[in-house]
Amino acid sequence: MATFIPSLSTIRNLTSGERRFGQRLEALLEEDYLVWYDTPVGRKQRYPDFIILHPGRGLLFLAVKDWKLETLKRLTPRDAEILTASGLKTVSNPLQQARQCAFPAINLLERDEQLQQTEGPVTGKLCFPWGYGVVFPNITRKQWNEAVSEEHQERVLPAHRLICRDEMTSAVDPEAFQKRLWDMFDHAFGGKLTVPQ
Repeated sequence: MATFIPSLSTIRNLTSGERRFGQRLEALLEEDYLVWYDTPVGRKQRYPDFIILHPGRGLLFLAVKDWKLETLKRLTPRDAEILTASGLKTVSNPLQQARQCAFPAINLLERDEQLQQTEGPVTGKLCFPWGYGVVFPNITRKQWNEAVSEEHQERVLPAHRLICRDEMTSAVDPEAFQKRLWDMFDHAFGGKLTVPQ
């Protein structure tokens, strides 16, 4: 069972989709995973919904959106237009939101010499992989694929950076679930993080 910071049972402000996804993380990840919820990062205090750390895999930043397919009216690489109770609202593309949360954290971590690559063309960069992605707890993969062309998906929210409702059910295979998470990384490198790291 993954370790949550703070404990999942003590968090009161979760949306229903965040709670369901958090429960899946807690149940389907092993004890060497650390998961932070709604933790501010960087000078601008951006709040990714979830940050997941595994010593052998790396660091993952996730944005969870409880949108339904009919809520999402338009999605561009930068923005999303969603239908709310007060009308149409333009918000950041959730993939960009996750990315914008990741960069300040990565920049801070790269300042720690224990976490830097010590040789090669990436000297000074992080010694472990990191990634970012989106979770749609109310949209199935089939609904998403039927509503958004593959070409458009690649521009606005590539399939490998998305977890959908049917991929996070209580019956999902833990290995398949974890593979979805780690497929969000563009690169895999480095060894297991040491205890001091």
